[in-house]
Amino acid sequence: MTSGNGKRAALLSVSDRTGLEEFARALDSLGYVLLTTSGTAKFLTSVGITSMLVEEYTGQKEILDGRVKTLHPKIHAGLLARRDDAAHMKQLSDEGIMPIDVAAVNLYPFVQNLTTANADNPARMIEFVDVGGPTMIRAAAKNHASVFPVIDPADYARVAEMLRNKVSVEESLALRRALAVKVFTQLAYDSLEIAKYFSSVGQQEAFPPIHGVVLERQQGLRYGENPHQQALFYKAVGSPESRWKQLHGKELSYNNLLDFDAALRVIKEFPSSTATAVIMKHLNPCGAAIADSLQDALKKAKRCDPRSHFGGVIAFNQTVSAAVAEDVKEDFAEIVIAPAFDDAALAILQRSKNLRIMTYDAAEGRGPEIRRAAGGYLLQRGDEGVSNVASLEVVSKRAPTAQELKDLQFAWMLCSHVKSNAITIAKEGMLVGVGAGQMSRVDSVELALAKAKRHEHDLQGAVAASDAFFPFTDSVETLAAQGITAVIAPSGAKRDSDVVETANRLNVALVFAPDRHFRH
Repeated sequence: MTSGNGKRAALLSVSDRTGLEEFARALDSLGYVLLTTSGTAKFLTSVGITSMLVEEYTGQKEILDGRVKTLHPKIHAGLLARRDDAAHMKQLSDEGIMPIDVAAVNLYPFVQNLTTANADNPARMIEFVDVGGPTMIRAAAKNHASVFPVIDPADYARVAEMLRNKVSVEESLALRRALAVKVFTQLAYDSLEIAKYFSSVGQQEAFPPIHGVVLERQQGLRYGENPHQQALFYKAVGSPESRWKQLHGKELSYNNLLDFDAALRVIKEFPSSTATAVIMKHLNPCGAAIADSLQDALKKAKRCDPRSHFGGVIAFNQTVSAAVAEDVKEDFAEIVIAPAFDDAALAILQRSKNLRIMTYDAAEGRGPEIRRAAGGYLLQRGDEGVSNVASLEVVSKRAPTAQELKDLQFAWMLCSHVKSNAITIAKEGMLVGVGAGQMSRVDSVELALAKAKRHEHDLQGAVAASDAFFPFTDSVETLAAQGITAVIAPSGAKRDSDVVETANRLNVALVFAPDRHFRH
């Protein structure tokens, strides 16, 4: 049903001209009057398409430097009138108002300007807060039973095709509802970012007083932590596209993604110039090694804890070759991760139909960490690496040797990825013992040593790292008794001086770090 004059309109007000010419021509060929704001009209004129300015249609010129141009009853009545309500349609006809069947609108680029110099100037940023655009597109989305609300040029072709062809009411409504959801999602995201920005003006906190994310479902997962728990994977609207990809294997589960994420955190710590293999199990490294080749690194990583690496996640920091792939297949793994796989390696790994093969981009950054707790949410910056051991204070009389320094850095970095209380033991670029998640630090020490001895690792000359300070001297005494000759730990305990005295008595090189690395 149309208004008395029989004309229908499409409202076009966009700054992104992608696909606009084709879309406008399609709408024009279908008999729509193209209502446009000045910038869009100028573009359409340049490509030979006739349109009608909103101010010409409404009889109201833009005022207040363009702050008011589309906030007019002839625009919003055309968007909001219910086509199945005879009284609504009669009012449109009586007032000479065209029903607007399509609304293609872009919002002002507030979010885009958050990463520009404009973000330093709240008075400038306020001008990027859109009023007319959100009002129009919200009205169109509210009345999506009758209107196509379009904010994404990627949807132009589909809308035009549906307008050209007769489709079922259900098919048309499904598209219009999907477009409306996209609109409401974008409006929620835009409004949240505006609130976050202005709540932080004049504040010195690392996080704004108002915070949050708008989440959009990406995929279903096989199940949650346990098979009876449903789980899905969401991403924050507006966040960069993830640069990881699953190349092969069965559907991911909740636990798979947690292990994948944990493996990425570790492997990205190592430069691609140093061949590195890491094996993760239940969010903890159970194997890790550096070597002259990726194949040797994997062999060493597997030897760290031969019992635990079965069913783990294997991560590499270099392209996987056929030889490495053959070694991966010697044992069962849930996931194998690398920046890339050569064709021969892929062919070998794909013989295992369930093995999940995944790639990642080492340059992809991380945002703040968010966890639900106590009916609210905890936010923190990610733990973005450990201190450089070579630059730290050696508090013992004996300084670490060159090899001990290398191993201390290796153990220190891995320790930051182990669940607290955490102890890692390393020797010659290989993880040989891990004590994770124990209730006392010396328990973690004893667990790490027990695992190392169980797998017959030679601990003479090995080094150890602790994610937090030693509250007593017992940990250093226990480590030294088994051959550990160098230790790194944060300082800050009341008995630090006792720990230093113990290290000197046992000829252990002791390095104190200013950073702690709890991981709960």
